[in-house]
Amino acid sequence: MKPRSAIAIGGRLAALTAMLTASTALADGVMFTDVTRDAGLMYIQHELPADLYYPVHMSGGAAAGDFDNDGYVDLVVTRLDKPDILFRNMCNGTFADVTAGSGLEGVIMDSNGVGLADIDHDGDLDLYLTGLWENRFYLYINDGTGHFTEEAVRRGAAIEGEDNHFGYSPTFGDFDRDGFLDIHTTEWRHDEVNPTGAPSNSRLLRNRGAAAPGLAGFFEDVTVTAGVSMDNITSTSANSQPGSFAFTSKFTDMDGDGWLDLAVTSDFGRSRLFWNNGDGTFTDGTLDAGVGGDENGMGATIGDANGDGLMDWFITAISGGQRINHTGNRLFLNTGDRTFRDATDEAGLRDGFWGWAATFIDYDNDADMDLVMANGVLFPDNTDGEGFGDDITRFWQNDGNGQFTEISQDVGITDTRAGKGLLTFDYDNDGDLDLFVVNNRDQPILYRNDGGNENSWLNVRVVGPETGIGSRFTLSPGNGAPDQVRDLSAGNNFLGQNQMLVHFGLGAEDAPLANLSVRWPDGIEQTWTDVGRNQTLTLSRSPGPEIHGAQPAPGCTFPPLSLSPTD
Repeated sequence: MKPRSAIAIGGRLAALTAMLTASTALADGVMFTDVTRDAGLMYIQHELPADLYYPVHMSGGAAAGDFDNDGYVDLVVTRLDKPDILFRNMCNGTFADVTAGSGLEGVIMDSNGVGLADIDHDGDLDLYLTGLWENRFYLYINDGTGHFTEEAVRRGAAIEGEDNHFGYSPTFGDFDRDGFLDIHTTEWRHDEVNPTGAPSNSRLLRNRGAAAPGLAGFFEDVTVTAGVSMDNITSTSANSQPGSFAFTSKFTDMDGDGWLDLAVTSDFGRSRLFWNNGDGTFTDGTLDAGVGGDENGMGATIGDANGDGLMDWFITAISGGQRINHTGNRLFLNTGDRTFRDATDEAGLRDGFWGWAATFIDYDNDADMDLVMANGVLFPDNTDGEGFGDDITRFWQNDGNGQFTEISQDVGITDTRAGKGLLTFDYDNDGDLDLFVVNNRDQPILYRNDGGNENSWLNVRVVGPETGIGSRFTLSPGNGAPDQVRDLSAGNNFLGQNQMLVHFGLGAEDAPLANLSVRWPDGIEQTWTDVGRNQTLTLSRSPGPEIHGAQPAPGCTFPPLSLSPTD
């Protein structure tokens, strides 16, 4: 490799099974295998009474990241009635509970949303947590070896208030391009549980690192001045309710101008798209862009669904044929001029039942983006959620042109519990993406990808204090195949944060790749030529020694690093 600059009642699993059997089987031998027990990931997300406020039944978070800097991606999971768990990857297909001694042991605070990001610019992943019934959120600073100290109040990231907070998915991105990661939080809360009338706890926290040298990871709330408040938004849904109901947000450069925009997926017809003005403020461009029409926006994923190099927006919602009168998921295809086209039906993605987290995933390494969605709900009154408690996790295969076919059972995905958070990661470092699903009030499920790496692949990860979150990578195969465009993101799928990894599926060929280019968050571009396949390319913006924290588990070694400074 040579670097150079430059989302009616009735109908159950039997009906779904019949539908899947009748569908065209496009699976190509790749299977997902449930290895949850063997991997040591058995835990219960919560065992609280069933008559509690709705958010309890919409909870269950997880995030993937190498929190001890040993080169193997780990997991952190949230629970409502017991301490959260840090699972260390033991590099042999198993995980170990290393919560004891981590700084999180004994802490019970009804945790829900979770995110990992280097917010203090020191080369390791810190931990941000939202919760239910809390009156603040939490920020745990990592010492580099996986030990955490809670510092949210001190650092201005607690979002404190007398009101009960019902926090969901945190997300990270450098929206002002000052080199330091900012935080956006979301909250789903009815007015009736907010008697003080406090503003929504969906907030934008700007990292003061650049303005106050030496204080990286200290924050100020700029929600109102930046123009991204989620209060007082007019609903487009006939089923609207009073409150603020943001579930999932993502920083993504949707218009390709080099500045991270903010897409917020919100329930009851209140999803928003905020364009970044490049001066620390945003403009609400939802209506002009042709988005925001999702009726029950919950989870979301952003990626290039049809291979044209533009970032598209898939939103999960509620549907299910004759069972309930809701209009289902949305796929908004980016047209390239700050507008989007609703392509949900033509893509075959309308009906996903009661959806939650979703993520694009090239599971078979054939160079296009497939799609997986967690779903299912059983509310305590057994009315709104009736008939949605035993739906299968939805998995759609892309034909390469943005047409999707449901193939869940064909690829071994058969779980019918109430899935909420969901993420992708390559936990076994074999070049294909695995899945982790958090089931509400139940055991999670780890699906190991078996066979996806029969096609070639390339993974890219960025290490060091300049994490590259918000970078855009473009891969040119050089064999006549179209370019692939992928973003390095620290976003959230709805209570699920993917590993911060850029993954390219490369098909069956084995020739070196012509070009891999990156536009870093600050606008600097870099290109590599003659890139080899079937490797994890590890990059750093800064020259210096290899960055490692804890030693790998016994019998393991650090994966090789191929550090490359910016020219």
